[in-house]
Amino acid sequence: MPSRTAQRRDSARRAQAAIAQAASDAAARRRRRYAGLLALLAALVVAVAVIASGGGGAPATAADGARVAGAAYARDLLAGIPQHGLVLGATSAPVRMVEFADLQCPYCDEFARQALPSLIDRYVRPGKLSIEFRNLSFIGPDSVRAGLIAAGAEEQNKLWDLVELMYLNQGEENTGYATTAYLHRLLAAIPGLEVARAEQASRTPQAAAMLSAATATATADGVGGTPTFLVARAGAAPQLFQPSSLTPAPFATEVDSLLGGRR
Repeated sequence: MPSRTAQRRDSARRAQAAIAQAASDAAARRRRRYAGLLALLAALVVAVAVIASGGGGAPATAADGARVAGAAYARDLLAGIPQHGLVLGATSAPVRMVEFADLQCPYCDEFARQALPSLIDRYVRPGKLSIEFRNLSFIGPDSVRAGLIAAGAEEQNKLWDLVELMYLNQGEENTGYATTAYLHRLLAAIPGLEVARAEQASRTPQAAAMLSAATATATADGVGGTPTFLVARAGAAPQLFQPSSLTPAPFATEVDSLLGGRR
């Protein structure tokens, strides 16, 4: 028969084993809860990413027959900035940029959403940079219809308002989304624009000539795709600028260099 001392030792060992097992079980439960939280967090991250990327139910735009998206945003972005035909910003700006773009081009849309707002706030609004929009309507019939309407808006110095709304409501290329009704909704969302006058202007030979002139200029400047950018100090011949991305940083570096007289 085990001695009393041996019994106490055996009881102590069992107690320690029970404590260790309880601690192990508790740790396992904590790991399971932690793993569950991580899984939940991962699911939330994926859901947010899907929403942000437009998957799983992107917001409807005018291209889908819904009301015009981003009208208030475009109004605020351009409010108070002078427009002179194709040019956004002060004609006395020390740096000039020319953008060749197609209103159906998804990369032009990327520039309009990512880089342009920063350029407007940082350089155009303070009078440091002007941007000229050259409309290349080569992707298809929707490009031509939208380009002519843009020319109609240009006649009232509202070209950039139409361009911004077109990108914010861009549909799939060559699906026929740029209908008369769609373009009418875009025009009607521009503050201070006379819609009927713009639509009438879009049907004139002058509107078609504007698109032809942009194509001729692009050919002369060696433009092979959209978006393409030319930049220079005022009074100098614009030079081809190839940004490393369509984010604000490479454009800011180029404009700052020109403003500083380093080029």
